[in-house]
Amino acid sequence: MRRFELKPAYLAAVAGILLLLGLALGASSLRRTSAPTEGDEQVIEAVDDERGDEQETGGFHVAEGGDIDDGLNEDKSVYAEDDPDSIVCFYVTVRYGSEARGTNHTFNEVNSAIRFVDSAHVDNDVYADALVQVGNEEGPQPGMLGYGETESNATIRVRGNSSTTMPQKSYKLSLNDEAGTWRGQSNIALNKHIFDATRVRNKLYFDLAKNLSDVPSERTQFARVFIKDETSGATEFEDYGLFTQIEVPTKKYLANHGLDRAGYLYKVISFNFEPNDLIKNFDDEGFDQAAMDTVISCRGREDNARLLELIEAVNDVTIDINDVLDTYFDRDNYFQWLAFNLLMGNRDTTMQNYYLYSPLNGSKWYIIPWDGDTSLMRNEYQMEDGEKIADWEWGIGNYWGIVLHQRVLKNDRCREELAATVEEMHEWLNKETVDEMLADYYETVEPYLYAMPDYLNLQHTREEVESILATMGDEVEENYANFVDSLDDPMPFWLYDAEPNEDQVRLSWGAAYDFEGSSFTYDVVVSRYPDMRDPLFSQQGLSATEASVPREALGDGEFYWRVVATRSDGQTVPAMNQVGVGEEFYPGVYSFVL
Repeated sequence: MRRFELKPAYLAAVAGILLLLGLALGASSLRRTSAPTEGDEQVIEAVDDERGDEQETGGFHVAEGGDIDDGLNEDKSVYAEDDPDSIVCFYVTVRYGSEARGTNHTFNEVNSAIRFVDSAHVDNDVYADALVQVGNEEGPQPGMLGYGETESNATIRVRGNSSTTMPQKSYKLSLNDEAGTWRGQSNIALNKHIFDATRVRNKLYFDLAKNLSDVPSERTQFARVFIKDETSGATEFEDYGLFTQIEVPTKKYLANHGLDRAGYLYKVISFNFEPNDLIKNFDDEGFDQAAMDTVISCRGREDNARLLELIEAVNDVTIDINDVLDTYFDRDNYFQWLAFNLLMGNRDTTMQNYYLYSPLNGSKWYIIPWDGDTSLMRNEYQMEDGEKIADWEWGIGNYWGIVLHQRVLKNDRCREELAATVEEMHEWLNKETVDEMLADYYETVEPYLYAMPDYLNLQHTREEVESILATMGDEVEENYANFVDSLDDPMPFWLYDAEPNEDQVRLSWGAAYDFEGSSFTYDVVVSRYPDMRDPLFSQQGLSATEASVPREALGDGEFYWRVVATRSDGQTVPAMNQVGVGEEFYPGVYSFVL
């Protein structure tokens, strides 16, 4: 069996040697984004890794501490025991708990909790008590969590957003303090990945992310889950199929990874780096933590002053974006995170699916990735004939609507730095690597994909699953080509809210952007239908970024409109807006009601 192996024990030494060679050549520092090469395990001598010069003392080489803001300083040895070919079995006995603990619910009530309404996350957490035990397919095993226990040691709830509307659920197990931890973790996230026909994407994403020198990853584990629902009178465990366990970024996560557990940690929920009235400091009048949690959720030190300072700096256009990056971010962390998601085609990383972390006594912010199960998903989307995706979403245009990323991408130096990071990363994050890892994963999960209960809910045939797996490596190459092309593409723009008056409706939009300063014209269409058939109004070749539509041409009701920008060389780009009608989404379209 072919395997793509990475040896965490020598990652730090390899990074140090590469940096030392770069310094010796007088080159600018670009942290390693490539996987270690064969023979690296022979390197045993400590070298300067930019975190402090070494002093020779009595035959020993002692590294100085360096500056706290000189890199992430993650302890990569945390991944040393990961085994992508193994399966861990969780045995969960669900029980009706107490009203005082908020766990007085049946398992049916837990499974019925919907956390996604009108395309938005809602807080609807329903808990029950649980006894969590770990073992193998023969049952709980001695020396493992919960073995021999009879009392509940955890709570259980469903996790995820849109996945909570599906028949198979993902779960969060929260261990009680007295229960101890499992692999240093007290929050055990078990993901079903109901929208991923392969069930391996999240593991692939985070296993690949372990190779990033300046971006932390999460430990993952294929798992089988067996549940005994005592709230319904069950006396035997029922097989709930295949899951992927993933490490949740918490204070324990920071400590396990050698980071500062007393630091600042935020989960990004719907955050675009712009000022938001819901983001205030904890001691400010009118602060509403539940409201702020809908935008960005504090998971570390409860002090938002540093976050507010970051937002202010990002939006201060009088400050050069390079100064913003150098002051508030770690450039290597930022560009590696962005390059990684571009190559993986993980588009759902603009306003969510990552964490922001900053050590208490440092000044830099670092991005921690989260949720990669939409990576390398293009061909599965096409097979399902589902979500329509605009071309600009497969390159840097995907990040254009976020003020931080837009400011970075408008800067020549930053675009060159991103391009260099992508090129270096693509040397190891490519079709060959991905195909090899997928072959390994598929061998592990295959017996469970096509067995009950997962086979019933797979929504694909075995042939379709294997076809999807066979093309995922090709998608990396397609994403790489899309990135290169997008450096020369026009950038999309926003359609703004319509402004009606007695006689006219004013439609306005942002300007399309080109890195070479090319000119654009705009074509506008208004229709009663989101596919823009039977137009009620249209204008072509506008140089202004607005149009006035006579009210008499429209009447009353709901209307849809679209603007397409055309560059001087004929290349077009739509708006970033989209509308959903029923289960269908229409990219580049916006709506208004008269």
